[in-house]
Amino acid sequence: MKTPASALMDFLLNLDALKAVERRTLPSGLARLENSAEHSWHVALSALLFARECAFAVDASHAALLLLMHDVPEIGCGDTFAYSADAEAASMRERAALEVLLAPLAPRDASGLRALWEEFAANATPEARYANALDRLLPVLHNLSHDGLSWRQHGVRLEQVIARVGCVGEVLPGVWALLRPRLEAHFAGVTHAH
Repeated sequence: MKTPASALMDFLLNLDALKAVERRTLPSGLARLENSAEHSWHVALSALLFARECAFAVDASHAALLLLMHDVPEIGCGDTFAYSADAEAASMRERAALEVLLAPLAPRDASGLRALWEEFAANATPEARYANALDRLLPVLHNLSHDGLSWRQHGVRLEQVIARVGCVGEVLPGVWALLRPRLEAHFAGVTHAH
């Protein structure tokens, strides 16, 4: 029987598989797809950096933990494109994959990690709302840095982006005031270019 510490060490090595899960966006300045581990690190750091911009009081460290845990199930089920109609089924796949990943851990360790994932997914606490807004913001910034490459490849329209990232306006109104005009200008340019 494994000790809790031994199970955690194995789990840490299993987390390396998140580095192999490709997303649909390219990191700024790079000509390759971002992986989910990079995304988790980047968005967790953004939680620490943008807390002053949040419209309500938020525990940035806790939000960072939510962001570090939220994509871990993708190790077992892959990333689902943000604009996919498959979001509900993806959530069920992620929940099942999470249970497989957490099964070898001691109950206390598994329940703590599961609670972080569930809090993010429920999007009900201030920290989860903040984390979800940041999770939606970063891919938009990446897309804008690459002239909307992923949006163009997948036929994503402005209305879809606004519907997906509109929560940024509620949570980070100052950021949204800067972002929305950039989105509108980008899509106006795309419309005129095609």
